[in-house]
Amino acid sequence: MSDTATTPQSISDFALAVRAALNDLPADDVDDLTDGLEADLTEQAADVDAGDAAAPGFDLGHPVAYADELRGAAGLPMRGATPEARVPRLRRLHTRFGDARAGAARRIRSSAAGAAALDFLLALRPAWWVLRGWVVYAVVAVLAGGGISTVPTDPLRWVVLTAFVVLSVQWGRGRWLPWHWLPGFRTVVSVCAVVVLPIVLSATAHNAGAQNSAYVDYNPAPTPGLLQNGEQVTNVFAYDADGQPLTDVQLFDQSGRALNVVNDPVHTKYLPQLDSAGEQDMVVPSLMVPGGLGWNVYPLRLVTSEDVDYTYDYLGQAYQADAAPSPFPFAQVRPLAEEPLTVSPSPSPSPSPTPTLIPEPTASAAPVAEP
Repeated sequence: MSDTATTPQSISDFALAVRAALNDLPADDVDDLTDGLEADLTEQAADVDAGDAAAPGFDLGHPVAYADELRGAAGLPMRGATPEARVPRLRRLHTRFGDARAGAARRIRSSAAGAAALDFLLALRPAWWVLRGWVVYAVVAVLAGGGISTVPTDPLRWVVLTAFVVLSVQWGRGRWLPWHWLPGFRTVVSVCAVVVLPIVLSATAHNAGAQNSAYVDYNPAPTPGLLQNGEQVTNVFAYDADGQPLTDVQLFDQSGRALNVVNDPVHTKYLPQLDSAGEQDMVVPSLMVPGGLGWNVYPLRLVTSEDVDYTYDYLGQAYQADAAPSPFPFAQVRPLAEEPLTVSPSPSPSPSPTPTLIPEPTASAAPVAEP
């Protein structure tokens, strides 16, 4: 592992290979020999870089030779002629992968453009750590039976996403890796995340497009158009004079305007309404008026809670194909009774006084002349 690029990852890989070369010793001796190894190598690399900026880099050397030096300094017996034979296969593969990665980095940095591109990608590693946590969350959400949900829809899912992102960032920083198998597992997770990333991005774009189209057709907060005692009226039922229910009744106000239960009948497709069990039904306008403007034809039609589609949002969507006539609150109401016509009695004539007869004057005798 000569001429290894002095990155935190390469130093961590080198220290891991050194411990593998010392695995024939008791665990306590290995801990004593390698305690603070990563910190010492990082400090040495920093001293070299600070001393000569044009130097080719800090040479870590071969991990087995480094382990032999530690053995000799501590007075411990040397390993056999083939020290790498007892190194676990997974660790050998990990060491070879580290060598290949360091060699690829050297080849890329051999040109100024390659070195600039590699430095730029290394600067983007924190963004990849966050992206890796998000991809792992999306995969876990699918495996948990929650459907293809790449974006959290409730507080609990946000907590889970945050936990995966924090774990991914800590892994990227070389933290929270207490077991020897975790670095290899982290590599497997990263490779799987790269493979799954295009699928997750495609699913996210598809869900966003579907939600946008759903919100265009749905008014999530319709303004009340008809109120009674401050409470929104969602439907109106009419009965005739005999108490029988009437259907397809058009209502208008005193100015001849349609009496609607919504304020914006043109853009409102359906109206939420709770049933007796507290479930959310949807009231839809009559189809007898073209253009979905039948909000003043009563009673309005109803889509029950069982037929409400909650695919894209928690408010749900209702479709006219699932609508049925709204049930009347009463099969019959009390008929109207006509008020009986009362004839006022005519006043009896008061007796008129009997007229007093006045005797007519009689003719007097003709006067007789006196002699």
